[in-house]
Amino acid sequence: MKQLSVRDCLHVEEFPAYMDGWCKKKPGYVTVSTIGKSGGYDILKAVFTDPNVSDEDKQVVLLTAQHALELSGINSLLSVGNYLVSDAPDAGEMLQKLIIVMIPCSNPYTYAKQDDAYAGKNEAGIDEYVAFDFNGISFDAETAPAAHAIKQTLDFYKPDLMMDVHGVIYQNQMVVESLGFSGNPTQRFYNNEFVCQVQQAGTDAGHAMKSLDSLEVLLQTCLECTDEEINSRFLVQKGRPAQASLYSYYHYHTLGGTFETGWEGSVVPQILEALRIGCRTWHGEYYAGYPTRTVVGPGINHSLRAYGNTASMRRKSRIELWKNRDKIGFGLGHPEMPGLESVFIYTDPNVAENVAAYYEPMNDVIAKMAQMCDIDAERMLKMLDAHYPQHVGYCRNANGDALQIEHGMTVRVGLPFADARNFTVLYNGYEKQEDELDGYTVTKDANWVYIDLHIPADKISPFAIAMVKYDCTIPQAGIMEF
Repeated sequence: MKQLSVRDCLHVEEFPAYMDGWCKKKPGYVTVSTIGKSGGYDILKAVFTDPNVSDEDKQVVLLTAQHALELSGINSLLSVGNYLVSDAPDAGEMLQKLIIVMIPCSNPYTYAKQDDAYAGKNEAGIDEYVAFDFNGISFDAETAPAAHAIKQTLDFYKPDLMMDVHGVIYQNQMVVESLGFSGNPTQRFYNNEFVCQVQQAGTDAGHAMKSLDSLEVLLQTCLECTDEEINSRFLVQKGRPAQASLYSYYHYHTLGGTFETGWEGSVVPQILEALRIGCRTWHGEYYAGYPTRTVVGPGINHSLRAYGNTASMRRKSRIELWKNRDKIGFGLGHPEMPGLESVFIYTDPNVAENVAAYYEPMNDVIAKMAQMCDIDAERMLKMLDAHYPQHVGYCRNANGDALQIEHGMTVRVGLPFADARNFTVLYNGYEKQEDELDGYTVTKDANWVYIDLHIPADKISPFAIAMVKYDCTIPQAGIMEF
């Protein structure tokens, strides 16, 4: 039988000196600290960022390799650390625009064994990778020290992006390079365009790549379904534990997922591309960073989004809105007509219940609003009457008590015309001007024009209507002849 050797890697006792080498090569740009103990060894965390640039407008990225005997993953993170302290032209930009938090070996007890018999096991004999549930960790800190160290890091940084790298132990072992798949299909990034861009870097480096979305995967069915004939046509995720990235998604709307990698030369370019994405402005966005702002939406073109003109502000807003998404109502004016869009938002279900019913005429909605909210009813009705023979609105139900939003909110109104122009933007009938914190901004992308209406916390109405009037070229309708 063929004998395999363990992949070249650091000795467990070399980690402190190796990571300290980053600090010495780039003084002030790297901070290494101990965040726990595993088998008597320190669990080390490195933070890479430019100390000369304020953290207020930086995206936060967490990099982990939680299965400590999957050495290709750990080697990949150490390689990324080497890149960040190198003289590479874009490494400086990454440090200026990002806070990169790295835990390259969260379970040094297992890592030190260098024996596949210990794969997925710590001192207590458990796999800390699956110690998480959606609300925390199933074991105490003594039993699962690595999981608790990662959770504390997640809860402190609330990252915008989390990438966990898995892989192989042996020198000549391989695994098919994949992103957002791993052994658990729920470990996928929620933005497929992000996956495609990152994987392209692996393809460009000469490696064969796969993602869950390229496998014609089955749709998921509900967890309670017990009909095996039905389940055979769906992807059933019964009994699957949560992992750290799912915990972070559930609590912080983090864009998170996993890599599987057999070759460091594949995943390192992909991670670096993911870091570059965080430095750029994603299409359809107004600010640089990751596509994580949309938290509530009833349809394709309108949504509720994180508020703020810095990354820190948007992170706080995103998390607040995400945690309260079931308490926020969102709806649309109907029918949709070129030239005017209406979006409903409510944060007090009690007010909403007395204002709007499903498909209620808009003049009735506005009349009821006038009794409960500060609005310019005359202007809204005049605008509606000028565009529609009849106009009704509907709202998605929300639950709970009135919500007091502390960090503001942004309402995105999508106009599906590339030449949309001459905007009049109203919030409860009062006209707003262009402003990043108390007004609106305009973003154009792929024949869409997006109006983002930014509402500071002290101006949020318990029931509100955002309206955008605009001019556009209306396409010809009817049967096409060729």
